[in-house]
Amino acid sequence: MKTVITLLLVYLLLPFSLYAQTVTATGGTLEEAESKIRQLAQNEKGASYKIIEARMGNKAHITAKITTS
Repeated sequence: MKTVITLLLVYLLLPFSLYAQTVTATGGTLEEAESKIRQLAQNEKGASYKIIEARMGNKAHITAKITTS
């Protein structure tokens, strides 16, 4: 029974780890950097993206997770 439960958990969690990709982009403004992230998500047939980090200094830097379906 333990083996069956373990296998079920692996099969349920595996798809989430396979289809998430972390990407970064830089630009002169946050809007430019987000536009690059959006374009990367569209190129990867991304269903959605979630910004997980954004910084502004001399340049804007954004890190996002792209989730494909």
